[in-house]
Amino acid sequence: MRKTIPLNDLIAERCRRSFYYFVREFWDTIINETPVWNWHIEYLCNELQEIGERVKRREATPFDWFIINVPPGSSKSTIISILYPMWCWAIDPTQRFICGSYASMVSEDLADKAKKVFVSEKYRSYFPYVGVRSDAKTKLENGHNAERYTTSTGSTITGVHAHQGIIDDPLSTQAATSETERLNGNNWVNKTVSSRKVDKAVSVLILVMQRLHEEDPTGMLLEKAEKEGLRVKHVCIPAELPKIEQNNVFPIELRDKYVNGLFDPIRANAAVLKAQRLLLGSFGYAGQYDQRPADLSGGVFKRDWFEIVDKFHAGKVKKFQLDTAYTEKAENDPTGMGTYFVEDNTVYITDWQAQRLEFPELCEWVKTTTKNNGYTDQSLIRVEPKASGKSLVQELRRNTSLNITESDNPEKDKQTRAATISARCEAGRVKLIRGAWNEAFINEVCTFPKAKHDEAVDVLVEIVRNELQEETWDQIWA
Repeated sequence: MRKTIPLNDLIAERCRRSFYYFVREFWDTIINETPVWNWHIEYLCNELQEIGERVKRREATPFDWFIINVPPGSSKSTIISILYPMWCWAIDPTQRFICGSYASMVSEDLADKAKKVFVSEKYRSYFPYVGVRSDAKTKLENGHNAERYTTSTGSTITGVHAHQGIIDDPLSTQAATSETERLNGNNWVNKTVSSRKVDKAVSVLILVMQRLHEEDPTGMLLEKAEKEGLRVKHVCIPAELPKIEQNNVFPIELRDKYVNGLFDPIRANAAVLKAQRLLLGSFGYAGQYDQRPADLSGGVFKRDWFEIVDKFHAGKVKKFQLDTAYTEKAENDPTGMGTYFVEDNTVYITDWQAQRLEFPELCEWVKTTTKNNGYTDQSLIRVEPKASGKSLVQELRRNTSLNITESDNPEKDKQTRAATISARCEAGRVKLIRGAWNEAFINEVCTFPKAKHDEAVDVLVEIVRNELQEETWDQIWA
């Protein structure tokens, strides 16, 4: 008489034999939405399964880093950071993991979802031999003294070593535009995480991210592969199929998987990508979706983004933004002032002036210029709180009735702040009223960050940041 094998045992065995099957089986333990099984999910699962099984056998790895570049919303974190370590424990509960992302809050959220899988009734039923030693979400430990250790960019990882390291988005989109934060992230990936291998011959480090800058961690590791012989396996899946002569799909045979030029025609269809392009702007979209990061040194702003219009603006409530300088010396940036009004969530800049003035003359210039440009009791003058800005606000509050206040103190560097408003400028939300000042303003803005002076950019950033409402798109895909 043939022995009947319990259904759970059959499913468990299928899970062990196929990481892709495991993903499909355990998807509902962390996500309620019906999944869309696009081709890239099975492909990534199969690639990861090869790594997991090789580590199980403690075989030498042919590469030091496995880099995966895919667009946002492609389920990369669900597959790689959450489910993959749990599958590896199903086939080899002795494997240890270090898992991290750019912020502790993000890393802990991924760890919490991994914990839900680990302690689920289904997982315990299928793989009882894995055992539970600790279910603290930041340090899951199974019954074989293996762990999924949670960390974040910049953190020390003292005393922890892993068979596999998973770095999931080591930089935020804003941090990537800051040279200091980008360098810190690169050093953490290249030095801290790389030094935490159990066995340098066997252990594998996995980096998964969308591209954010030419010198982001992916760019840094690929350059080391080219110049220093670092062993890297690279999978790159842009949202849209590029022209053959500009190919950035790796491996190249994955081009055949695209449908009508799209890697995911359901979750990342043409309408979704158009919305994301408008939301992120050219720079953001080029990196996060095309996996071809633009070099910000080539110019954050483009001339054709700033439409020059003839628009009636008498009687409009004018506002004023100032970027002040200390002295009248020619080598210093001048004080810049932009006059503008807002209509239909669009900024109309009516005037731009820049002067090098000592403090007494600066006070008089502000009073005169604002009056000549339509200041009323409903107007507001904002001043960036640097250089002579604080003193200017104090002086004019004390001796005039002008509505004047300080802007928020900038927290990021100039290039990062400029990048955060570029999408709104590209979308045509900043227009210039025709005037003799137009060319000087556009030239200074569009040559940033290579321009000698940048007060026009400082003023533009503060105007857009303060006046244009945040826009969000429906989350069409998770």
